This record gives sequence, C-alpha cells and structure tokens, in this order.
Amino acid sequence: MRSIYCIRWQKNSLVIKTLSNHYIKSSVAFLSGLDKDWEGLIKKIGTCHLKISSELSPYESLLKTIAYQQLHSKAAESIFQRFLSQFNGHFPTAHELVKLDPILIRASGFSQTKTETLLRIAEASINKIIPNEKEIIYLSDDEIIKRLSSIKGVGIWTVQMLLIFNLGRLDVLPANDLGIQKGYQALKKLDALPKPKLLLTAGEAWKPYRTIASWYLWRAH
Repeated sequence: MRSIYCIRWQKNSLVIKTLSNHYIKSSVAFLSGLDKDWEGLIKKIGTCHLKISSELSPYESLLKTIAYQQLHSKAAESIFQRFLSQFNGHFPTAHELVKLDPILIRASGFSQTKTETLLRIAEASINKIIPNEKEIIYLSDDEIIKRLSSIKGVGIWTVQMLLIFNLGRLDVLPANDLGIQKGYQALKKLDALPKPKLLLTAGEAWKPYRTIASWYLWRAH
C-alpha cells in the first residue's frame, strides 16, 4: 500500500507533511475528469501543495486556531507570542492555562470572548472532551466535529481547519468558508455566492478528495 504522505522537514519536533506524488496525481486526475471547469482550474493553479503541520496536539491546534481567527496574520502572531511569553514561550498545558488570571490572558491582546473560549478549550482538554494525539486517530471526521464543536466558541469551521491542516484528513469540505464559496462561484461563473447546502450537494461528486478540491477552490478567485 502506497503512503499518502511524505515527511519533508522535521526539526525541533516540528513535522511538516506533504502529500505523496501518487496521491496528488490520483486526486488531480479524478477532479480534472469531473468536467471542463475543474480541468481548467487545475491547469491554471497547477500542482496541489497542501501542507499538514502535525507538530501540535489537538488541544494546542485549537488554541492557536482560535487565537488567529478574524485577525491579520501579523497581528495574530504578535498577540499569540505575547500570550506564550507568559509560559516561557511554550504552549501552556491545560492545567497551566486554567490557573492563569483571565486578566493576564486579555493583556496579551485577546478579546473577552476569545479569552473565555481559550479557557473553555483548556477545561475541555482536562475533561477529556478533546482527544489526545493517539485517541484522535481512531475517530471519524464527524465524531471529531461533534466533540470539539460542543465547546462553546469552537465552531464547525474551526474544527474543519484542524482536520485539514493538523490531522491531514483528506475528505473535508468547509462549506461555510467564504473563500470556498467564492472559489466555487468563480469556478461555475455563478451570479451569487453558493449556499452551503449547494456546495455540500455539489461536493458529493468530489469524494473522496474534497480536501484537495477545497485547496483548489481557495485559489480559484
């Protein structure tokens, strides 16, 4: 059985995986064969270069995703580094985070809402709602979405980003993502943005490569 991933770089516990050439060729051939629109898009964009950064635990990945949401990357990075500086530059354990005064979390630059969400994520990790790296391997995408989105402040989109970019799940379609919607609108030359329901229906034809389809749609507009 061919491996789906190749480890391209490993340093200081950082592991970045890329998709194998065989998997890329198979997924591109499948999507290109759907219709002329997909064929043209893939020719225009070129080879898929999806990277999966698996150095973070599910708990850590959720913290970082929430921290970066709705912020420009430079601002988010600055805030997040100030937050980590309170833990000597390292990700805090869940127990360390819940012991930190919320005022100090806010002082990093987080809003009250984000501060509360970060603390809920820590509590959920302590209460085993968030699975660890070994446990999450055996859970389906739907099971992971159900468990993690039960945490107030953590939406389905957030969990889908974890599925794609941290866990490397290959059949994920974030239908509520504005970039995906704009991409499909451009692909099919639609007058209006497609509703999530329309995307999910269309996406049935993209299985089992919906993550790869999403990667191309993010770049289609």
